[in-house]
Amino acid sequence: MNEEFQLLDISEIDFDTDNPRIKKALEKYGDKINAERINFALRSSSDDSSSSSTFTRLRDSIRANGRITQPITVVIVAGRQVCVDGNTRLAIYKEFFKESTEGDWQKIPALVLKDAKARDIETIRVSAHLVGPRPWPAYEKARYLHYLYHKELMDHADMVALCGGNKKDIERDIEAYEDMNTYYRDLVDDTAFHIDRFSGFVELQSKGVKEAIFEAGYELSNFGEWIRDGKIRRLRDVRDLPKILRNEEATKIFVTGGLGSIEQAIKYLDQIAWENTPKDTSKLNLQNAPIGLLAHTLAARIISMPFSELQALGVDEKGAETLHILEDLNERLGELLSHVGK
Repeated sequence: MNEEFQLLDISEIDFDTDNPRIKKALEKYGDKINAERINFALRSSSDDSSSSSTFTRLRDSIRANGRITQPITVVIVAGRQVCVDGNTRLAIYKEFFKESTEGDWQKIPALVLKDAKARDIETIRVSAHLVGPRPWPAYEKARYLHYLYHKELMDHADMVALCGGNKKDIERDIEAYEDMNTYYRDLVDDTAFHIDRFSGFVELQSKGVKEAIFEAGYELSNFGEWIRDGKIRRLRDVRDLPKILRNEEATKIFVTGGLGSIEQAIKYLDQIAWENTPKDTSKLNLQNAPIGLLAHTLAARIISMPFSELQALGVDEKGAETLHILEDLNERLGELLSHVGK
């Protein structure tokens, strides 16, 4: 069975009338099945108040994003292109195109399966409608992007249309895939090659991380060893490597330590920052203090928070107010990091 990713014209794709979700609903129409009745059946099967992914929510998400992020699956049956996975997405594209909704809805990303046998088609239906879709591991998606870019010579615009995301994310994932396979795969055997370590190599692409490694006299192969040896267990800690490698004692704690040694190095730096922060707030102009210093100080303060103080959060009026402020801060930080990520 040959597979090929294409952008297909929605007018040339038929709905799957054997779709398990709507097959029963269509039986009452006999031979009077048409696109309008299929669309209605798809809406009815999706608009369940207990469902987390209704037709309406999916439609709003696709309209907001301007595309689907997961291609539909199409098979060739008697010369017809039939959608065996993604009928709801296809229906939404057809609806948007008919209503002249702003955007490009005439062509839809699709995985076209050629020479698919009856068993192949049923397997797809079962996986899509009975078992449910499985998350696409980040490493596997990066491998596919790498293939498209280097083997199929596909440009970034087409990859974005096919897989979603943006050019920056695609470039980062491809570089992370290359680094992981160059500096980590050869250090372990196949049984010890864990693709869940991939996000660490994504963090490696963050601004300043590679430069810090080189400036400290290390190589990217050393980074692969740190991942292999478990010195970096929480992969988000990779972004803290620059400040660690700029400090001699923190570097020693990290490099010579054992499992999770990067966490000990971070704690050391946070403690130093806390000790060097004036405790008399009257001497600080908090309104104009660098945001990095504020974040550093808050992180160190949280680490050193007594258990009794932690228990008090939310108990009395003062603790409840503090908890509310922290929740608000968490929300604002999320918005800030999301904006910076774009």
